[in-house]
Amino acid sequence: MTAALVLAAGLSLPAAADPPAPTILGIDEVKLGALHHDVPRLWSGFSRESSPLDVNIEVLFRPWAVTFGGYLRPALGATINPGGDTSKAYADLRWETQTPSGVFFALGMGAVIHDGELGASDPDRKALGARVLFHPSAEIGWRFDGVHSVSLYGEHISNGFSRRYNEGMDTIGLRFGRRLGPAAPIEREAPSGIASFAGTYVGAFAGAERLRDDWYWAGAARSTTDGLAWGGFAGHTWQSGRGVFGVEVDAVPAHHGSTTPCVVPGIACSLDVHGLYSARARFGWVLDRTLLYGTGGVVVGAWEASAVNLATGQTLDAASGINFGVAVGAGLEWRLLPRVGVRAEIMHYGMAGWDLEAPAIGAVSNQLQSTVGRVGLSWHLN
Repeated sequence: MTAALVLAAGLSLPAAADPPAPTILGIDEVKLGALHHDVPRLWSGFSRESSPLDVNIEVLFRPWAVTFGGYLRPALGATINPGGDTSKAYADLRWETQTPSGVFFALGMGAVIHDGELGASDPDRKALGARVLFHPSAEIGWRFDGVHSVSLYGEHISNGFSRRYNEGMDTIGLRFGRRLGPAAPIEREAPSGIASFAGTYVGAFAGAERLRDDWYWAGAARSTTDGLAWGGFAGHTWQSGRGVFGVEVDAVPAHHGSTTPCVVPGIACSLDVHGLYSARARFGWVLDRTLLYGTGGVVVGAWEASAVNLATGQTLDAASGINFGVAVGAGLEWRLLPRVGVRAEIMHYGMAGWDLEAPAIGAVSNQLQSTVGRVGLSWHLN
């Protein structure tokens, strides 16, 4: 925190802000901050990397659309760790709203690329699993003279359990910002001629699924199967102009699982998940009669994992219970009739399991990945 205050002071805040100059390359605002690196007990749950200070720099471009009382604008930034731990660069789409007093709140989602560790070879570094990760962010602050701002900013990175390792990382701290141009004029007239997706809806879907079960010990084994996925969904959507935000639940009740040789010859590892059920936020943009959307949330399932000696039939170890993971996806929906929509989407469900351990096998971990391409019909109740 002290570093951020020193940083802000060094940028010479004026008592009364000078009028912002015309924008350069469409850049509306620049922010600079000092953040706490790899914060424990937040989304990631724990910390591992010891160099505590990150430097954050970000440029935000002029708003290009308004929705839900705020505006959307792209952001590019980097969070650099001078001590040699994980640094990253990101691109986000940011939604921001501001009160007349200058207090603002922002939410962002995008992608990040980092220079950290992918696996668990270094015990002092986070095992992040993939080079490109999800990058959700949030910020609350005060633009005290219309030009300059101070804020509390936080960001998270993870791969959503799409890889063996997904330790994730959280960063939080203070930022100072300065607008480089006047607030962009935003067209606020309600658009005409576009479909409304607001209200409650139900529907059903079917599609093709690729299911992957992974088992890890000193080695690894994988079972991949292709099949049919079917189920239903329900949700509620709010619409502001072309912007859409909603909540949705879905159910894929079919059994998921497989048995594969693992650890040593004569040992089989089995994974059974009795249905996948998700609850997600859904956000999108309407073009004429078509809604383009992204979605993300949590998935749950009844999980059973076991390791069995094939010669004796003895269960060496087993674990069962309700397990949780991450559900992400994207799609489009076309309003075919006033109450009927046709949708096509791709969904990914990722769940990390519990470790199995016995003298004959040592420690074995498991993970399930389900990727589904599906089409469906939705019935809008209002």
